[in-house]
Formats: sequence, structure tokens, C-alpha cells
Amino acid sequence: MLLVWLGQPIMEDFNKIHSHDLQASTQQKAFGDKAVGACGCVDIMSFSVVAVHGLDGDLTNTWTDPTTRVLWLRDLFPAALNVVRVLTFGYNAETTAFYGSGSADRIQQHAHTLVAELQADRALEECSQRPIIFLCHGLGGILVKKALAYSSSRTSRNLEHLYSVFTSTYAVLFFGTPHCGTEKGSWIPRSRFESVLARTRHRKESVLLSAVEKDSETLQAIADQFGALMRQFHIFFFWEEVKTKVGEESLYVVEESSAAPVIDNTERAGINANHAQMVRFSSRSTSSYRIVIEALVRYCRDAPRIIEYRWQQATDSLSRARNNEAFELVGMAFDMHNEGRPFKYERKASARPRNRYFQTPQAVSSIFTGRERTSWRVREAFWGSEEATIERQQRRFIIHGIGGSGKTQFCSKFAQDHRERFWGVFWIDATSAETAKQSFAALGKLGELEATQNAGKHWLSNSEEPWLLIINNADDPSLDLQNLFPEGERGFILVTTRNPNFSIHHTVGAAEFKGLEQEEALHLLLRAAGAPRPWDHTVESLGNDITHALGYLALALIQAGALIFQKLCDLKDYLDFYNEYRREIGGRRRCLGSDNEDQLPVYATWEHSLDALSCKHNDTSRDAVQLLSTVAFFHFERIRVDIFAKALTNICQEQLNVSKAPFSRRLSHAFWARMAPPPLFPVFLQQRTSKADHYRIKRALHELHSFSLLSYDGKDDSFSLHPVVHSWARDRLAKGEQAVWAQIAVNVLAQSVLLPPKDTGEAHENYRRDILVHLDHCLRACPIEILDYQAYFGGLKIATAIFRYNWLSVYRHQVFTAARCGYVYLERGRFADAVVLFCKAKDALIQSRGYEDENTARAMLALAKGYWGLGRLDEAIALQKQVVKARTCRLGPDHTETLAAMDELGQSYWLNGQYKDALELQEPVKERKEAILGLDDISTLTSVDLLGVTYSAWQRWEESKKLHERVLKARTKLLGPSDLDTLLAMNNLAMALNDLGRYQEAKRLMTTVVEQRRAKLGKEHPWTLWAICNLAKINTGLELLKEAEDLLDSGLAAAVRSLGEDHLGTLMGFGELARVYSRQGRVNQAVDLMEELVPRLESSRGPEHPDTVYALYKLVQLYEKQQKWDRAAETSELAETRAEPRLTKEHPISRKIAAQRRNIERQLQRVNGGAASNLVHETVSHDPDKTTSPARCSAEPQPKPLQTYNTF
Repeated sequence: MLLVWLGQPIMEDFNKIHSHDLQASTQQKAFGDKAVGACGCVDIMSFSVVAVHGLDGDLTNTWTDPTTRVLWLRDLFPAALNVVRVLTFGYNAETTAFYGSGSADRIQQHAHTLVAELQADRALEECSQRPIIFLCHGLGGILVKKALAYSSSRTSRNLEHLYSVFTSTYAVLFFGTPHCGTEKGSWIPRSRFESVLARTRHRKESVLLSAVEKDSETLQAIADQFGALMRQFHIFFFWEEVKTKVGEESLYVVEESSAAPVIDNTERAGINANHAQMVRFSSRSTSSYRIVIEALVRYCRDAPRIIEYRWQQATDSLSRARNNEAFELVGMAFDMHNEGRPFKYERKASARPRNRYFQTPQAVSSIFTGRERTSWRVREAFWGSEEATIERQQRRFIIHGIGGSGKTQFCSKFAQDHRERFWGVFWIDATSAETAKQSFAALGKLGELEATQNAGKHWLSNSEEPWLLIINNADDPSLDLQNLFPEGERGFILVTTRNPNFSIHHTVGAAEFKGLEQEEALHLLLRAAGAPRPWDHTVESLGNDITHALGYLALALIQAGALIFQKLCDLKDYLDFYNEYRREIGGRRRCLGSDNEDQLPVYATWEHSLDALSCKHNDTSRDAVQLLSTVAFFHFERIRVDIFAKALTNICQEQLNVSKAPFSRRLSHAFWARMAPPPLFPVFLQQRTSKADHYRIKRALHELHSFSLLSYDGKDDSFSLHPVVHSWARDRLAKGEQAVWAQIAVNVLAQSVLLPPKDTGEAHENYRRDILVHLDHCLRACPIEILDYQAYFGGLKIATAIFRYNWLSVYRHQVFTAARCGYVYLERGRFADAVVLFCKAKDALIQSRGYEDENTARAMLALAKGYWGLGRLDEAIALQKQVVKARTCRLGPDHTETLAAMDELGQSYWLNGQYKDALELQEPVKERKEAILGLDDISTLTSVDLLGVTYSAWQRWEESKKLHERVLKARTKLLGPSDLDTLLAMNNLAMALNDLGRYQEAKRLMTTVVEQRRAKLGKEHPWTLWAICNLAKINTGLELLKEAEDLLDSGLAAAVRSLGEDHLGTLMGFGELARVYSRQGRVNQAVDLMEELVPRLESSRGPEHPDTVYALYKLVQLYEKQQKWDRAAETSELAETRAEPRLTKEHPISRKIAAQRRNIERQLQRVNGGAASNLVHETVSHDPDKTTSPARCSAEPQPKPLQTYNTF
């Protein structure tokens, strides 16, 4: 291990430690000494720079340009900094040194040696408290991270001298360090890698190389140790921008995502060189060198004051620790981004931090400045007094102020600074009730509950760990803010809003955000502008003028700084440009209005940026402007990049399909394409090629990001706009332009959606979920309207066809846009919205293509599913009948598409309680499929399973059992035992066995269904809850009443949260609970529950639906137990009247109701005549627990009903 000082030409005896400061006329020994600099140099206090090379590097060659032999640390660096000790740390970094059984701890050994040698050198030179800056190349960064983690823990009496390295370190510059790992094959040039393997073929694989591979446990452990310390240093990440030649290919040795992870309060930059050359600078004029040297100069100016203060605090802390038995658990930390102020943190060996979840509205800017006073107020409100700690109440703090004042950034910074106080940090997008609902639904899923708003709130309310909830952008006065607070007294909540009236919802305080303080605003502007320090009077004066003109608004200052940083203007002329754009905006007669007057300062800064972007006059800048105009009509948060990529791919796929068509069709398409108007898309989506250029989209996004017009989130490949930027991007357009770009936004979203059957898979489902909020915003700005076909195209003649083709093209596009948007709403359970759009598409297709067209049939079936979801089954059945008729005429009765439509019609009959119609249709469909498709075809098995459910509705339980056994056996073989369709068949078979009284067999199967659905779908998914309810029903048959009641109590609580009180599954669960009460002898409670249930079923299912009729039948039985004969007679008569239309008189339940009524009439006669009240029943049991429901009701969320059993 070698530590060498580069103050003079390197001595041959590297083990000798030199003590002369570079370029110093006198030796600087004690920390705090001043030095007089040479002419032209920056004169600052002494400090040390320690350079650590990477794999296959050495002390000097790593940092030396091979052509010019310039060792920049020795030859260039001193010209910029006067008093500095530059040292390089060397170690045996040859690949072969890391092979063999004894190499497991090599990284740790090197790290320990680095700390020991550096401490010894500094002690001998009497400069132990001098600031340190580390320069790390490749693997050297991993060693330094491990070394600093090691030094930070050396606080015991005998080792505290090693603590000095940690205390004195001010900054770390990482060059191509694989923080997140790298591919082993890319770490060493291919030929060298192969030769090493050849020489060591009998040895074990390199532990070092394994340590830096992706997902390495060693790398993760070091990252965890260093992650807790990062806040205490200035960090600058550099990545290579030139690939390294490796054999026959070129690649990045360390990818940007690994070399420069996006982390709050860190700096990032690329270096235009490959991995080896990125730390070899031969000239002071290269841009990469200037970035590095500017950072070093900046750090060196600020380091002495901060490190001096840090040492004072550390000395006091260590002194106190001598008297504290627990001092080994307490570390002294220093927030480098808060003037080096100390804070305490717990150090637990091999333990993760307390914080488990950390979700904030946006990443904290590396130049975040100010708001210390407000931060102190929030801390005091949350934890500042004993009463605050003891008092049991939800602690809510409201932050209100104008847009662009930094409310969201403040909350994100507060959460980051106090992350370890909270088990979880979460955020809610409160732009609208719908976005808030989706945010809470995501929390519900995170808590392994169902993805609903109530489930998310329930998870937080019942968490015993401390959590922070940031409710962001709660600006809409109509928003029910109180409804967004989780119930109970737990939790800490920050709310950001532009509406000061929402301050009444606070429990511990509120604060108004206006502009920053003058000094804070100046610092923010100059940091954003990259103004080199020190700032002289002229710079500060110009900066103060700008901050005053911009009203000290944080967002406006950052935007102004970005323009200056881009060299589009400078501090001197910025206000001239700004005032010009402000006058232009103020003079426009469009949609700013009085509500937006306070945004004029911010709007003017963005106008300047956009004008500068447009003046570039290239494709990328044009794409960027059009992209901004498009997303102005999306929701401003989490816009997925692949929205545009998917739209482009789908457009190119359509063109590819045409290119593969027969020649005549291609010729026709080419002719009509020339006649059609250009598609209403951004230019970057109008690529006339079958190969998509996705990088064009990325380049446009990068351009907008460079002007600070959007922020990018690499975690989910999405970007966001600040709400004020979003408003400006829309307001800057004239009304006519707004209409055009709103339509373009709708078109882009619609084009990115695939219709069935090309839409299968979880990835597609997640995508449609994520774009729902953007679709809402687009359709509010531009509702979908379809041309009146008769008005535009009625009586179309050949002679006029060519001239009307333009409108036909528009008409076709409108229809498919409506269908695609309707499909998104349908899948997400927004049935009313889906029905509106599918109605428009259906009517248009009927007018233009007729009922016989297949597209018309698909639109009608989709509309029917929407009607299912709304409970409008009669309308759904009417549509499905038309489709069956049309397909039978066009395709024939045995065509698979015809049979599929019959299956859907049969399901609707069954769901609507038309069991006779369902049976008459399903039996022939089953037989045809068996003959045409085979006994074990997936589609055939679906029809068999549906028929089994219908047999159960007719109480033909033995036949039902046989069908379900067949389906279960076949699906287990074809799909596997845990497939959801297999579990559905198992569920249906279990309930058939239950109906036959074979309870033990039923319980065994249903227990498996519950366990598998919990594992695959979640414990609160509707299918899981339905299986739990069915298991409770089986337990009731086994007289396990307490077990059944417990299952129902927990299941119903979850059902109410996830499904709502009036969902069919919830209602059936209450019916089963009434049955349990009856068995337990709690008849009065059972009656109360059923009397509440019946009207809700009437509203949900209809008064004549078999489920409602059956509930009346069960209620009569309970009245009999209470001997309330008049009520029993009245209810029984009502049940008999309602049973006839759908169940028909021949149904078993109808016959039982008729017999029940006759028995009650005889009982009334005996009671009125004084006879004994004992009643002998006629052919039907009056035990309300022995009769089975006629139906198995839907458990799957509509519109695709799941065949399972009624819980009665």
C-alpha cells in the first residue's frame, strides 16, 4: 500500500512520506493556517486532495495522459489552487491479485489500510484536521466508500484517531465508479480478461469482480453503509460518454445509471472520454477539466470553515462519549447541505435504516436554498414539545402560497431531512378527487390490500409506526380535503395548496409561502446560474435586481438561472429580455385572466426559454416545443415516456401491416393516403417508416429538461411538469391552437392503446391504469365527438367519393379513438364513461358499416360489458342478441366468433336471473364446441363451467358437480394447479359439493382456493374475499359457527373498504352472516340484518331478480322462527309474486316459496282459531340454514362476470 505526495517529481522510494505542500514557500502544518498565493492562483487555506485509482491502475499512470505525459494533478492543478497537498494512494489492483481463496476481504483490507496510512501521514505532518477531498476512479470509489464508513465508526477511546479521516472529509468526486454494479465482462478489456482466465483457470473466480457485478451483496452492503453518510459530504458523480473498445465491440465499462445515480443533493456530469481516459486531462481548456477544477475550487473555498466547525462539534461529542456507556451506538454526523450543522444518528451493525418506504412528490434539487425558518416551525409543531410528543392527535401542517413559491420542494426536502424519523413517507396527488383516489389506491396495493382509496387510508390508519403523508397540490376549492385525511389520531401530514381557506384543516399550524428572503433568493439564482465564486459586488448587485424583478419566487429564479447557465443571456442583459417578454405576455388578449396575474413573472422567464429553444431551428428543438404543447393537456405528474414510444410503435406497425398486404391493396392504400389529410399528431410521430425512431422522443425530452421545463424520474421512466409550468404551456397557446393541441393529445393517448386481443398481459394493464388520469384531463379539454354520418356522407356517390375521402378518414379516426378510450375506461371500472364513448362508436359504425360488420359487433359487445357494470342487464342482453343474430347470418351458427357471442349472452341471462333462457342457450353451445373444438379446448371448458353454474341455479347439483370435476381436471393439466381459471373451477366444484352436503371435501378445496388467491391476487382482492365468504358458508354447514363468523367479520370489513357497501359481493356476505346468526340462535340480529339487506338488493339487482326473491324467502323463514305470522304471510306473498317473471313457476325455489306460503296460511288459520302453533311443513324444510340459493353470483369485478356461488 503506497501513499505518495505529488508536490515534487515522484521519488523512487515511494514508502517515504513527503511533507512539503505543493507551491508553498513555507510548510503548512496546523489546520487553520493561511497561505499567500502566487500571482494568478486562487489563494485559499491548505487542504489535501487524495487520489485513489481503480482496477489495473497505479499511482500515476491512471492520472497521466499517455500522449502528452501530463500528470494533471501535478502539472495543471497547482495553477488553479495555491496551497494544496495532492496525494495518490496505490494498492495492488491487478486482476490476478483478487483470485484465490484468500481474497474475500481484499476490499476491506485496502480500505482499512487507506485510512491507517492517510491518518499516519497527516499526523506526522501535523495536519490531522486539514480538509480532505477524495478523487476516485472506478473501483477506487468503492474503496473510499468503505474507508469512510470504517473511519466513521472508529469512535472508541483507542481508535478515535482513525475517526479524523471521516471528520475531515469534505467532498468526494467519483469518476466512473460502479455504485450499482457493472457487467463483469465490461470491466476489463476482453483480450486481457481472457488471458487472465487462461492463467488462472484452476483458481476461483475473482472476488473483486464478483463484488462489483450487478446485484452484488458486497456492493449493496457497502452502499448501505455509505448511504447513511452521504449527507455529510459534497458528492459529484462523473460518467464516461465514450465507449471503450472491447474485442470486436464497444461498450460503456460503467453505465451512466451506475456511475451517476440520481440522488438528492449530489452533482452529476458526463466526461467526453472513455473509462480510462476520463481522469487524464492534458489541457486546462478542455470542458471536462474545467468542470472538475471548478468543483474543486468551489469545494476548497467552503471547506475550511465547515471542517473547522465540524471538528469543534466532533471534539465535544467524543469528549461526552467518554462518559457515556452507549457511545459506540451514537455517531456525530454533519449535514453538508445545511452549513455543516451537526445531527445525531444511530449506527446499528448490519441493520437497515428505520425508514422502509420513501415516496416524495419530486426529488430535492441539488441547489435547494432557504426556508430554514419554516422548517424549524414544522419541526417544532411535530416534535418540539413534550406535549406534542404525548398528545394523541393527527398532526397536520398546512403550507399555502402562490404557485412557484417552492411548497412541494420544501415538503420533499423536509421529508428527506427527517427520513429516519418515519417508518414511511408517502404522498398524495390532490390535484383532483380522481388523482387522490388513485394515489391512495397505490398505497393500498403497497400495503398488500386491494388497490382502492379506502384500503390505502385504512392501511395508514392502522399502522402503529410513524408515517408522514404529503398531500400535494390541493388547490381545487371544491376538493373535500377532510376526506383525504386517514382516520384516527396517527400520523403526520403536510398539505400544500394555493387555497388559503384550507388552512382551517390544520391541527398544529400553517405557513404562507411567498417569495424567498432576499439573500436566499440571490444564492438560489447564482447557484442555478453556475456563477463562479466568490461573488463580487457587481455580481450580487445584478443578481439582486433580477431576484427583485422575479418577486423572489423560487421557480422563476431557477428558470432564470437555467437560461444564464445555458449562456442564452447573462446577468447583465437578463432583465432586458425578461421585461420584453413580460410586456408581450401582459399585452396578450387571451386566457391569463385575473387568476393568473401573480404568475406573470414566472411566465415571462419561460417565454424567454421557449423562444431560445425555438431559435435553434433544428428537428430536436421543434420536437421539444411540440412535445411541450402536447403534454400541456395531460395531467402534469408522472407522464410515462413510453406513451409516445407506444404510439409511435403502433403507427409504424400499421404501416408495416400495409406493406405486407397484397399489391392491389397497397396500391389502393397509397392512392387514398395521398388524398387523406395528414394525421393530427406531433411531427415526431409522423414518421413515414415502418421502423420507429424512439431516440427522437428522448432527444426532445432531453432538450426540455436542459431548460428546466420538466423533471425526469428514472425510477419509472416518467417525467413531470411543475403545475405552473403546465398552466403556462397551455395558456401560451391561442384558443384555436389550444383546440388543435388538445385534440393531438387525445390522439396520442388513443394511438398508444391496443385493442383486444393484442392487449393481453399485466404490462398492458398497468399501462392503461397509468394513463387514465391523463385521459381524463385530455377529454375534459377535448371531448370526443364523431361526425354525423348522414349529414356528411348520406347518399355518397362515386363522383364525390374522392372529395369526401378526407372527411371519411377523419370519421374513421374518430370512431377508433372513441373505442380505444372507451376500452381504457371499461377496464378501469369507469363504466358510465365507457358507455358514453362506446355508444358513439357503435352508432357511427352501424350507420357507416351496418350490423353485419365485425367492428360493429365488437363495439356492441364492449358496450354490453359497460351495461353489465352499470347493472343495465336488459340493455346488455338486447345488444348481445343482435350480435348473435348478425354473426349467425354472416358466419354461421357454428363459427367460433358466433359461439363466443352466445357464451356472453348466456352469462348475461344467468346474471340477470333468466335461468331458463341461460339453460336453453348454454346446453347447445356446449355440445357444438365439444364437436367442433374438442372436449379439452380452453373455450369448450369455459362453456362447460358456465353450464355447471346454471345447473346449480336449477339445483341440479349432481350434474353440476360432474361438469366442474371435468373442468378442474382438464384445466389442472392444461394450465396448472394454481392458474386463476383452475382455481375458479375448484371454487365451483367446492360449492357443488357443499350443496350436496359433502362439507369436508368442499372445505379442503375451498381452503386451497383461499390460500392460492391470497398469494396470487392479494388478501383483499374481490375474488379472494368471495372465496373467504364461500369458506364461511361451508364452515356453517359443518357447525363451525364461530370460525364462520370470524371469517365473515374480517372479510366484510375488507369488502366494504374495497368494493363498497352496495356491491353484490358485500351484500351476499351480509346474507351469509345473517345465516350464521340464525344458527347461533341470534334470530333478532339475523332479522335486522336481512331487513336491511332486502331493499339494498332490490336497488342493486332489481325486485324480480332471483337473489332478491331468495332473500325474501329466507326472511320469511326468520319471521317464522319469531312467530310473526302476519309479516311472514305478507313477505311470502311478495316473494311468490316476484318469482314468477324470471324464475318461472317450474323452478325449484318457486315451488318452495308456494309451499311456504300455503303452510303459513294454515298456521295463521290455526293461530286465529286458537289451535296450537306447531306447524307441519309441506314438502319443504323451514330451517333457514338448509335451503340453498338458486344462483352463484358474480365475484369478479364487472363487466366480465365470474361464475361462483351465492353466499346464502
